[in-house]
Amino acid sequence: MSALNPTRAELLRTFALDTRLVRGSGCHLFDDQGRQYLDFLSQYGALPFGHNHPRLWSGLMAAQHDELPSLVQPLHAVEAERLAQRLADIAPGDLGITTLTNSGAETVEAAIKLARVRTGRTEILSTSNSFHGKTLGALSATGKPLYQKGFAAPAPGFGYLPYGDLDALRARLEAGADRLAAFIVEPIQGEGGVVRPPEGYIDGAIALCRSHGVLTILDEIQTGLGRTGALFACSRGREVPDMLLLSKALGGGMMAIGACIVRPSVWDDRFGRLHSSTFANNNLACRAANVTLDLLLEDDGALVESVAWNGVHLENRLTDLQRAYPEVIREVRGQGYMMGVEFHRFDDRIDSATMAFSSLNGGVTPLISSYLMNIEGVITAPLFNDSHVLRLQPPLISGRAEIDRAVDALGAVCDIVAGRDYYRMVRHLVATPPQLPDAAPADAGPAAAAVDAATPVPGKFAFLIHYTEEEDIFRSDPSFRQFDEAELGNWCDWVKQLGPGYVRRIPPVTSLTGQTAEGWILSVPMLPRDMRGRERAVAAAMIRDAVDMAQDAGVSRLGLGAFTSIATRGGEMATGRGVPITSGNTLTTVSAVRAIGRMAERSGMDMANAHVAVVGASGAIGRLGALMLSRLCGRMTLVGNAKNPFSPKLLAHVADEICATLSVADTDRANGAMAGTIRGGASRFGLAGTDVKGLAERFDTAFRTTGRQAPLDWTTDIDAAMAHADIVLVATSSETAVIDTDRLKPGTLVCDVARPQNVAKADISDRGILVFDGGLVSPPFAVDLGAFQTLPQDLCWGCLGETMLLALARQDGDYSIGSRLSLKDADLIAELAERHGFEPAVAQWHGHVWTDGELDRFARAVAATRRGAEDRTFGGQQAPRAQI
Repeated sequence: MSALNPTRAELLRTFALDTRLVRGSGCHLFDDQGRQYLDFLSQYGALPFGHNHPRLWSGLMAAQHDELPSLVQPLHAVEAERLAQRLADIAPGDLGITTLTNSGAETVEAAIKLARVRTGRTEILSTSNSFHGKTLGALSATGKPLYQKGFAAPAPGFGYLPYGDLDALRARLEAGADRLAAFIVEPIQGEGGVVRPPEGYIDGAIALCRSHGVLTILDEIQTGLGRTGALFACSRGREVPDMLLLSKALGGGMMAIGACIVRPSVWDDRFGRLHSSTFANNNLACRAANVTLDLLLEDDGALVESVAWNGVHLENRLTDLQRAYPEVIREVRGQGYMMGVEFHRFDDRIDSATMAFSSLNGGVTPLISSYLMNIEGVITAPLFNDSHVLRLQPPLISGRAEIDRAVDALGAVCDIVAGRDYYRMVRHLVATPPQLPDAAPADAGPAAAAVDAATPVPGKFAFLIHYTEEEDIFRSDPSFRQFDEAELGNWCDWVKQLGPGYVRRIPPVTSLTGQTAEGWILSVPMLPRDMRGRERAVAAAMIRDAVDMAQDAGVSRLGLGAFTSIATRGGEMATGRGVPITSGNTLTTVSAVRAIGRMAERSGMDMANAHVAVVGASGAIGRLGALMLSRLCGRMTLVGNAKNPFSPKLLAHVADEICATLSVADTDRANGAMAGTIRGGASRFGLAGTDVKGLAERFDTAFRTTGRQAPLDWTTDIDAAMAHADIVLVATSSETAVIDTDRLKPGTLVCDVARPQNVAKADISDRGILVFDGGLVSPPFAVDLGAFQTLPQDLCWGCLGETMLLALARQDGDYSIGSRLSLKDADLIAELAERHGFEPAVAQWHGHVWTDGELDRFARAVAATRRGAEDRTFGGQQAPRAQI
């Protein structure tokens, strides 16, 4: 773990932006391998003359030679006084009294204090999407909740208006200017996305505030000192603000310093007496600032004028790039050497799940910046306020050659995006195995009280997915088929570092009742193998983070898809965090059982007398499926994993439950021969109401005393079970196939609920068997999952279906949690599904919908198998129903 901000270090490492830069000269940086990079960021504008400008070093070395005292407060500081006078000479209008600080945020704090003491009022007005710093006062003036959350910001006394809206400002001033101390605003919003206001906005705002007795604070910490092609951005205007704030470029990239320059009418002696800073008025920092002014002002401001001319060239080149790639670049904006390139959002792209994930989770411009630095050798930076805007702020000494190189590099990015070849964007990230974090995340335990948690919105749901197999990676990102084996492995490791995130918005859906819901797809970027063994704790922690993200977004129902349920013990490890959870296993099971019933009827099977085998019967879906099917069938075999020594005991527990349930089940729901046999046996053998533990064994013993076989048994011999089954429900959690279709007898109907499928794919056209994917649901609306669409839009998996169903039905509380799913809940879910129009999908396997002809052929196989069995057993006579 890094000793210097490990969180930031981890982000830089993840996106391969952690290159060790050991030398800088002018517009270029060099890493420890000697590679050169073009610096087109200049520390967010704090390096006006690039790196290590010789004039700045000469000034600082001269200070050493002269033995200039650095810190002499509260006495006279000669360089500070000279700097203050020079700032008064060049600032617009009568701005002439300076308070020096050590940073931009400190400069904003000083301005807020002065405004309040001067006016006797407390409220500070700023604009939405603004940025003024990260100390508490500056953070409170910053109009972006992203930065404020968790830091008890904004503090009392701050308000916000839309940026560029004079009507909103006028209305606010007329509603109560007597409470306002000042209005703070940027001439161009930097962190907010390099946003320029309408022409005349700053002049209009200053005039409006002045007419109402409200001070104006113009934050030129980024725009000031040549960045926009003028010494100050406000130099082009008519009105003079009451306070002008500078920092960043003032120290020439060598020293940290800021300045709050105010009009004499705004100065207040109380502020002058009580405001101070130990390191302000630092002669050494002020010497650097004075050299900065020398360089900016010499030759009648030739450098600043060159920024104006070259800035037009930069804007033109970027605009030409936008015209060449209109589907990639949404907008180019800014002024001078403060430009922003906004990319179109990738939220709805179906050609790259990675880009959709990045678009929704602030990763687009980090990916682009990573590519530009590692492949093109150009340093840029994303905007933390806007994940789709790339900021371009080269040193003021940059010329057209540097501009052309940077824009050409950006053109390579546009070519990648336009060609959908995202493999090229990420290839450098997976060229070598990623350096994984030092330690796995600790168990988060129960959720802490959420800070600023959103109020749950009825009908707003989220569904958690992951890669269920490697093919999912290629299906959702087709260009990644270019990965070689090593790159694919490195990608699987790299993407896990991103953690959970949003990948798709699901548009509003409407059920048959007219109720609506809308939601999001969240992703945990892991394969099933990553959710087992040692990494299971990592997966569980990531899933809990996803739950917390959902809570922050006001989600009122979260569904766990595929192995996210298994990794959290059926959701048990994800509950209690403020969001109702469902594993979706109940509707998955209900849909599978309903589909089995329909397919049995379509095929001419006598469901009430059919022999059903449930493979994976001790799992959550297998157990519930067994309980439901036991009410409908004639005989049942529970099948467990032979490699698990606890399987016989676990299966016996399920068998006990089945016997206990059928002993008292009503005939309306439990109308199969098995249910009748168990009900009758419970009465005849005196087993009704007895201890559940060991009940199945007692039934078996009782039946044997009458010379009959109990209608329920359990085994770990899967081949033996398959040999006699008419219907098979496969509900295992294996990553590989466990059933070979060659082991199935003709006339067998198989419902495979497992994901990935656990029945080996094969050509069964002439086998007389039918396999179909279970747990598929057909909702009464289209489901569009974008790059994650693995099914037709009229279908979804049961776990997603249950999530949407519960949201539509406005059901509260957790559902389908753990391995012991409730039969009562299953009956409720079945009722809700019917009411809202959620039907089992038509029979299909691996995407192939079985045709009527194929179903008819299977029905003939069923009939032939039944006739053969009757001929062998009863000499052609009809088999009697089981009787007690």
